[in-house]
Amino acid sequence: EESLTPKMLTFPELARRALGPWSIFVTLGIASMQYGVCLTYLIFVPQNLHESTRVLFGLDIDERSFLVGMLLVVIPLCWIRDIRKLTTTNILATFLIAYGLVSVLAIALHQTWSQDGNLVTNISNLPAWNDTWYLFVGTSFFVFEGSITLLVPLQEAVYSREDREKFPSANNVTMTCIVAFYIIFAITCWSSFGDGMKTALTASLPEGALSTSVQFAYSLAVILTFPLQAFPALEVTFDFHGNQVGHEDKATIRKRNFASASIVLLLGMIAVVSINYLGNVVSLLGSFVGIPIAMICPPLMHNKLVTNTSRGTRAMNIFVAFLGFLATIGASFTTIISWDKGAEG
Repeated sequence: EESLTPKMLTFPELARRALGPWSIFVTLGIASMQYGVCLTYLIFVPQNLHESTRVLFGLDIDERSFLVGMLLVVIPLCWIRDIRKLTTTNILATFLIAYGLVSVLAIALHQTWSQDGNLVTNISNLPAWNDTWYLFVGTSFFVFEGSITLLVPLQEAVYSREDREKFPSANNVTMTCIVAFYIIFAITCWSSFGDGMKTALTASLPEGALSTSVQFAYSLAVILTFPLQAFPALEVTFDFHGNQVGHEDKATIRKRNFASASIVLLLGMIAVVSINYLGNVVSLLGSFVGIPIAMICPPLMHNKLVTNTSRGTRAMNIFVAFLGFLATIGASFTTIISWDKGAEG
């Protein structure tokens, strides 16, 4: 039927075909993850602005004050429904993030060379174990929160069948390079800035003009990308209430704007009480939402949709889903019961 053949195959659509009415949990999970990203933005930016204004002007402005100011900026931006209007701001944010990454790496290397100049020795002296190691489980899934849900539509978007067949290998190479960069970047910064480094890395940079410019650049980049991150989650929320895209009467627009503002304000209130627990928030989101989306749903969906696979493949899928279930419970539980250990304020 035509309803079963959408123009673009997406992760929620695959879930609908495989899981039927239970696919609502996949859709809600993806929306929750996007809201979670927005929540981390509301914590990250105030931490950065607090540090930069302290260094520049000697003012110790409370982080919650910056949070209120950020809410006043991002709420109107979330009223934009045509995401094409966000293209320019998204491009600017991309350049600001690239500037921040290069600058942070340069600061880390400069600090190492100015001290003893031996990066290898610093890395070898890093502790092999950390009291909050369990936070990494959820954090690692949070970092790649968009990968699993974007793979299918990205491959479907490739025009020629020949290029589409090359997509898996190209994706593997790309992801390997990204992971390698993450590892090198993280180890270099950790060895340079020490164990006192915060989850919001830019808030841990040594005082200086370059560091302050990075903090402002990252803060601006995050603010500019906030509406783009919130857009898909808001659309899911509105669709559940029967507000389909295309209804442009003024009453509907006012209702949507009020709902958008209310949701962002709710995220802001959560950010107020978790302002010093960014690492915990990231880990819990990755553990409780990210792991099921990445490890439990895909193998179960594969078993349901691809019926001609071998028993070994089907058993492996079930095993991976079981591991994902254990990881979800274990990582979420340890993050919650050890919440105070992740405090950074």
